[in-house]
Amino acid sequence: MKKQHFLFFIVSLFYSSNIFAQEVKSQEVKPQEVKTPEVKPQETKPQEVKPKEIKKDTSYWKKKTQYGANFSNADFNNWSPGGQNATGFTVFFNTKREYAKAKTTWVNDLQMQYGLLNNGNGFRKSIDRLFFDSKVGHKISPTWALVGVFNFQSQFTSGYKYGDVAANDIKISNFLSPAYITESIGFEWRPKPYFSMVASPGAIRQTIVTDNGVREKDPITGELKPAYGVRVGSKFRNDFALIQIVSNFDKDIAKNVNLKLRHQVFINANSLGHIDNRIDAKVAAKINKYFSATFDFILLYDDDLSTKIQQARNLGLGFLHTF
Repeated sequence: MKKQHFLFFIVSLFYSSNIFAQEVKSQEVKPQEVKTPEVKPQETKPQEVKPKEIKKDTSYWKKKTQYGANFSNADFNNWSPGGQNATGFTVFFNTKREYAKAKTTWVNDLQMQYGLLNNGNGFRKSIDRLFFDSKVGHKISPTWALVGVFNFQSQFTSGYKYGDVAANDIKISNFLSPAYITESIGFEWRPKPYFSMVASPGAIRQTIVTDNGVREKDPITGELKPAYGVRVGSKFRNDFALIQIVSNFDKDIAKNVNLKLRHQVFINANSLGHIDNRIDAKVAAKINKYFSATFDFILLYDDDLSTKIQQARNLGLGFLHTF
């Protein structure tokens, strides 16, 4: 009986599993095709474009500024060859702004120098210069331009013809005594970036003397004399040029050595035989980032001042900063 029961159990189990397998197979779900829903394009509203902030374009400007101070000292003590003790210093400030866009140019140049020297008689002025030049141009070719120029030159403090003692010092110049203002319209030729020449027919120059204290007195009559070509009772004088020519050179002639030259020729329409000439030269040799040696040289001929060529020189070593 037990054997029969066991066989019956096996047959029943096999039969039951077969039926279950058929039911599971009949219940298998075939994979359905998945349809992706159609996406209708949405209507997009045009985005509002905000105006960009307008920034000032400074790329049309070139800027250069220099300032510094030069010092000098000479000291002798029981020095058999002899010598004069002297202490001096010079301060200077130069700045230049150049604008160039399309055919328009505008150059502004300001130069200021002042120096004192003490050689045992107190501090006396060694150099005094105030210079401003403004030039607006319109290019008519790669090397030629039509330009208008305004130039001003004067000094800061009084200048003296020194006597043996301070009581004998004679004041011969002051601020705006003299001062020179020149206005001109002409043509500029610039064949190289470092060289230019401006020819101005009909340039006008004013000589200004505002301080009557710079006028000398006639030793016999005691009356004041004209000063710098400005007659007594007037503070300025107008001169018209048959032509004025101003040449400028500014270039590094060696590594860390810069040469600036300015030559001005003024041919007065009223005295063609007497041509005013002025040459300003400056050599600056950079020693390192903050120190340099400078040499200034001026040549001047103006028969309203003197019938001889005038010259001034100044050599200095000191601090220099450029930015």
